[in-house]
Amino acid sequence: MQQRTFLAARAARWARQRPGRLDALSAALTWTVLGPLSVLVAGVTGLVLATVTIAPLAVRRRFPAVVLGCTTAAFALQLLLVPIPLPANAAQAIVVYTVAAHVAATGVRLTALALAVTGCLAGAFRWSTPPQQTRNALVIGVTLAICSVLIWVIGELVRGARANTAALHDARLQLARQRRVSAAAEIHDIVAHSLTVVIVQADAGAYAAGSSGSWRAADAAATLTTIAGTARTALAEVRGVIEMLQEPGPAEPAGAEVGRDDVRRLIDSVRTAGLPVRADVPDWFDELPAAVRLAVLRSVREALTNVLKHTGAGVTARLAVEREGDAIRLRVEDDGPARPAPGGSPPPSGHGLAGLRERLRGLDGVLTAGPLPEGGFRVAVTIPRARGGER
Repeated sequence: MQQRTFLAARAARWARQRPGRLDALSAALTWTVLGPLSVLVAGVTGLVLATVTIAPLAVRRRFPAVVLGCTTAAFALQLLLVPIPLPANAAQAIVVYTVAAHVAATGVRLTALALAVTGCLAGAFRWSTPPQQTRNALVIGVTLAICSVLIWVIGELVRGARANTAALHDARLQLARQRRVSAAAEIHDIVAHSLTVVIVQADAGAYAAGSSGSWRAADAAATLTTIAGTARTALAEVRGVIEMLQEPGPAEPAGAEVGRDDVRRLIDSVRTAGLPVRADVPDWFDELPAAVRLAVLRSVREALTNVLKHTGAGVTARLAVEREGDAIRLRVEDDGPARPAPGGSPPPSGHGLAGLRERLRGLDGVLTAGPLPEGGFRVAVTIPRARGGER
């Protein structure tokens, strides 16, 4: 059942969706009230001046600067023809508010304020009569000028609030885009690593089954178990990233649950895929800030996945996580054949080592990758510990 809304809420929604019609309707109502009153004060001249003053309000938000010019000219004409104020002069306060609230140019807004104050003082001297003409003119003029300044200030505050709301909306959109990009990169890393392990295991199993008569059922079961376990882990991690997208929170997936055991499980999955890994993950790893632990896990996953992708049998990888002053340094090296370092700028999708380098910049982290002089390849990551949000 559709939820009912209050009449005021529906009217406000209509006004937001049709500002031009609202301005035209407001101008018509204002003329209906103030036009006849101006006739009573100054006859036909008052009616003409009221019409010239109020009619531009129909387009006040579309052409605020033009409306300001029209009403200023109408007021100057009024000072020449009519020695008394008109009820229609209230429309000029609406113009001052409109310019302050809807014009971006500071010069135009300040011009509206100056014209309003000048008009108040000029009108006060035109309308005052003896005795004590000067004193009455100053009192009336200053009072009207203060009211005009307050109206202008209210318009400025409304314009500032609208600008802040627009900035917050843009920030929310930017945050949503960052979350989607982060999730895409995270899913890429998970899927790339898992599929690499699955492909290596499947290829090894197919080769063994086709070329080795001694391949046993236990070997097949172990290979299939590894494939199934890797797939389940990847599925669970992808679901976690998708759930992160569906909930409000930071642009990066939470790293509070990442610990030393997660790094060990990752290393074990790579070992099961056939890549020997000599690893040193210290006990103090779990004491690191959550963002640093997550970055280390991502870096290890990407580096070991690249070793699996680009090297063959007989290659050994070495992993070390160390403290260097106030920074955490991670190194993943292999003794396989030399291969060129990834060059160029990171792709827009933020995938691979280039994408990891881009994401590490959020922690002031630095990633370097390249061949070793004696052969093999190294991926090195340095992350300032304090940038993780904890000391």
